[in-house]
Amino acid sequence: MEDSDLIRQVKAGSRKAFEGLVVKYQQRVLNVVFHVVGARDDAEDVAQECFAKAYHRIGSFDFRSSFYTWLYRISVNTASDFVKKMRRRKALPLDAIPLPPIQEGELGQGPDRAAVRRELSHKVKDLLAGLPEKYRTILILRELEERTYDEIAEILQISIGTVESRLHRARARLREKLTRYLSA
Repeated sequence: MEDSDLIRQVKAGSRKAFEGLVVKYQQRVLNVVFHVVGARDDAEDVAQECFAKAYHRIGSFDFRSSFYTWLYRISVNTASDFVKKMRRRKALPLDAIPLPPIQEGELGQGPDRAAVRRELSHKVKDLLAGLPEKYRTILILRELEERTYDEIAEILQISIGTVESRLHRARARLREKLTRYLSA
């Protein structure tokens, strides 16, 4: 069944139709939230909160964007709010921003190179976690989630020009931090 049909049924009061949307998108929402939050248990709680918000706000869905884009925006915002709240309580852990695992086959020759690559991956994760949220979020959306500029603009409710400039600044800041680390 199409999302639009399910949404109309949800708006008419069908919880079963909303369950269909949850089943269809739960793994994708969990993945998005996990990239922002960093811990699987927290990500599961935040993803559940995302669906609760979506259910209560479904009346405001106006079909101008896809349902998933609308849900994705709710997910990113909810996860970002969670991270902000946790940061107020304690420092963000080094593994708060998970990077894709490095596969042994893509490392080239030798165990030394693999160790350096793993260390560099952990350092990039650390540096990414230290970026301001607006830069970290845009890098996650573009580089880890592989979203287009149009999708990022819609999700964050900013212009494409702002996406481009933030992404440029985010990459520059990360590159600067990484260059300092590598030259130390």
